[in-house]
Parts: sequence; structure tokens; C-alpha cells
Amino acid sequence: MNGQLILEKLNLAVKLGYSAEERSLPQWVSVKIKLSFPHLPAACIDDNLDNTFCYATLSEALQKFCDERSFKLIEALAYQLYQFLKKKTLEMRQERVAIFLSISKNPQLPKLEQASFSICD
Repeated sequence: MNGQLILEKLNLAVKLGYSAEERSLPQWVSVKIKLSFPHLPAACIDDNLDNTFCYATLSEALQKFCDERSFKLIEALAYQLYQFLKKKTLEMRQERVAIFLSISKNPQLPKLEQASFSICD
């Protein structure tokens, strides 16, 4: 038996855009994350936050990571967030989890409502 912790519609303010002007002010992106456990976390049984991932802590860490950087492309943002998340989850639990991460943004283009990029194990 295994399980997943899914964070949907995590909204992060990110300096993102191909031009320096576009990156000068943060814009909102929506992030979806799936953390797949190799087996059910003990939190399922003992109801203890220490035995899973605190999504408030992860959310804050991801926003802080974005606050310290700027990105031209959602592909680069997704890859760097994925790498950060791999490291952070290992620090928090000393256990590897499979990660799926998807970034969506609403570009200022008349015919395109949303663009997304996903990366996973």
C-alpha cells in the first residue's frame, strides 16, 4: 500500500518572464505537487504531523526559494523548484519520495489562457 500527498493550486509570486521588464515585478503562478510515498506514511496511523510533510512548511520554503531568484522560462522554474523540492523532502524525512511538479501561468497573450510545464520522477 502506498499514498500521495497532493498540493493543488499553490500560488507563488515569481519574477518570471523572458524580458527584464517582465521579470521586474512578480507574477502569480500556480503549482501542483504530488509527493508519492513508497509506503503509507506513519501519519496515517498515528495522526502525527512529524511523520509526514507539513505542507505549510513546504509552501513557505518554495515561496522563499522563488523570492531569491528570477526566471525567464517556466521550464527553468519547474526544474529548479523540482530540484529544491527533492533536496527539501529528503532533509525533512530522510526518505525518498517520487515527485510530480507542474507550473501553470496565465500569459498576457490574447489567444492563450494558460501555459504549463510538468516534471516528474
